[in-house]
Amino acid sequence: MRNISDVIEKHIKNILHASPDRMIEIQRNDLADQFQCVPSQINYVISTRFTLEKGYVVQSKRGGGGYIRIQKMSLPSKDELPGHIFRTIGEQIDQEAAEG
Repeated sequence: MRNISDVIEKHIKNILHASPDRMIEIQRNDLADQFQCVPSQINYVISTRFTLEKGYVVQSKRGGGGYIRIQKMSLPSKDELPGHIFRTIGEQIDQEAAEG
């Protein structure tokens, strides 16, 4: 059986895939209620599986009307990729970011 983090990740990716602009806003508490887990589990999934290195931009607003916005970024074309990589990474990169 898959663990809850895998299930939450798949659910978020399915919602993103269905979104025409590849961007969603979710309520952490609502998602935690849906999966019957603690909100920190949602935070864990988002912070480890929806990173910039994996092609996602995540923004959050805390408070009563707070949300988490996740956007899937598009990669540049094949010809633009080397320049994009150099601009993104710069002169050096740590191991974890490189593996991502």
